[in-house]
Amino acid sequence: MIMIAAITIVVITALGVCGGMAICQAEQQEIKRVQNLAGVVVSAYPETEEAFISAVMDQDFTDQEAGGQVMSRYGYDENMLISSNYRKTLYLYIAAMALLAFVLLVFEYLVFSYAKKSRKAQEAAVLSILDDCLSENYGFLDDEDRLQKLENPHFADSLVKLAHSLNLKTERLNEERDNTKSMVTDISHQLKTPISAMRACFDMYLEADRDDEKNEFLNRSMIQMDKLAQLADSLINISRLENKMIELKRSDVSLVDLLTGAVNTEYHKAAARQIELAVDEFEDIRLCLDRKWTIEAIANIIDNGIKYSPEGSDINIRVNKMFSFVRIEIEDQGIGIPKEERNKIFARFFRGGSEAVQSEEGSGVGLSLSRKIIEDQGGTVSVRARQGGGSIFIVQIPL
Repeated sequence: MIMIAAITIVVITALGVCGGMAICQAEQQEIKRVQNLAGVVVSAYPETEEAFISAVMDQDFTDQEAGGQVMSRYGYDENMLISSNYRKTLYLYIAAMALLAFVLLVFEYLVFSYAKKSRKAQEAAVLSILDDCLSENYGFLDDEDRLQKLENPHFADSLVKLAHSLNLKTERLNEERDNTKSMVTDISHQLKTPISAMRACFDMYLEADRDDEKNEFLNRSMIQMDKLAQLADSLINISRLENKMIELKRSDVSLVDLLTGAVNTEYHKAAARQIELAVDEFEDIRLCLDRKWTIEAIANIIDNGIKYSPEGSDINIRVNKMFSFVRIEIEDQGIGIPKEERNKIFARFFRGGSEAVQSEEGSGVGLSLSRKIIEDQGGTVSVRARQGGGSIFIVQIPL
């Protein structure tokens, strides 16, 4: 549109120049005619020079009527042109204006047609890309030819950003859908074992004749019910944390208090397996954490060490204060974790493939919950192998 306006201005200017040239040419012809007339009259009648000049300068045209009568006797009146030059100049001016007007109309038509065609091409390209987005087909992002059809670079950039955003959201939705399917499968598998055990215990309870047998099967059922309740609690907690239904309420807490709470939570399990829980001495540190959930996170890691450590072994807890964070190391003497599984053990429901792991009861939720709690408070959890066997879990919390 800016180009059309510019060309229109050029054409109007050209028309004005042509008209001005025609007027100047007519004026020059008129001056020459008056000069010629003055030369003839004054040469023939020198005494009329003053009268002739006075007539030329007369703005009221006092003797116009008398002059018209003289001219009419020779066939020239006000309806006739004294010279064909005026006619030629007028015709030339009209022809130039018509030609320029025609050129302008043709040009504007061509520009309009091109703009309309370009707009339709742009609309088709945009609709094609939007249809691909609706179909979750984002292959056009790598097709330079299709993207170049979007002539407006700002619009094309915005459309590409939108497509990247939709693509990312689609990938996340697909990942969440796959995770949901996997989670349902894992939950079903985790629930199947205690429910089957409880059913078997109740069947045997109904068939038992002696009271001591009935009590034994009831106790076994209670153990399975406790495992089932623990699994349900873990699943509910991690689901609430991930969906922001549980808000971590930070406050000023003592690291000594946190570790004492975590050790006390797992002390009875360690004692049952004759495993000693030892915390190296350290200077107390004040941290800004959620006390309840942080204790649970550390307790889950200790519980994992107790579960996979031999009876009579030790679990040592060390604290090192760094420049911007505090490092807590929980070292066990258990079965260890293969290198290829160290990045997987914090995934929900993951359990190692070794026979020692499969023989122990577990849901694969505890370490995942611990990582979620620590990371939501700005910390990290990792694991490395212990020299001589076992694992060292490393919890880093910002000061």
